[in-house]
Amino acid sequence: MTDGRQTVLQGNANDPQAVRRTITGCDAVLTALGGFSDTERGEDRNIIAAMHDSGIRRLVVMQGFHLEFPGDPDSFGRKAILPPLVMGSCSLLPDSRAVASAVQASDLDWTVVRAPRVVVGDRTENYRTGWLELGPWNSVTNGDVADLMLACLDDPATIRTAPMVARGARRATRRAPLEGMAQ
Repeated sequence: MTDGRQTVLQGNANDPQAVRRTITGCDAVLTALGGFSDTERGEDRNIIAAMHDSGIRRLVVMQGFHLEFPGDPDSFGRKAILPPLVMGSCSLLPDSRAVASAVQASDLDWTVVRAPRVVVGDRTENYRTGWLELGPWNSVTNGDVADLMLACLDDPATIRTAPMVARGARRATRRAPLEGMAQ
């Protein structure tokens, strides 16, 4: 999915030199590293260090909705998803929390997009964003996650925020991609 302004680059986030080569000349970095199949750790540190070295300020990271940020609603769904996540991977929770902490501690212009179960699918634009009460029953297409991540690049109101995204009845638009994020 591109709109003519993006170039998709692949690299090896476990190799600090490869990360530097990959992001050289970029205006922003979007990453969806992590998850159950991620066996290497420290990619976030490599990306943040390379961004500092390259003078790149904008970072958009996709993580799970289980991560807590200020302003989140008290959610039964978040509590319900924690045991299955731990059963699936004992390192997933501490690793994703470490990524979120490293991103928050950086001086970059970051956004952490938090999603429930991501399913393969095209961009539908039929998704909700903001501080949502989500649970194991929620999902979102990878096309909609990508759409929101790209929308965050053009929306300075998303800097240093952690919006959630999920399928929903409301349609997010390019003009107001983060319903419910106003403080």
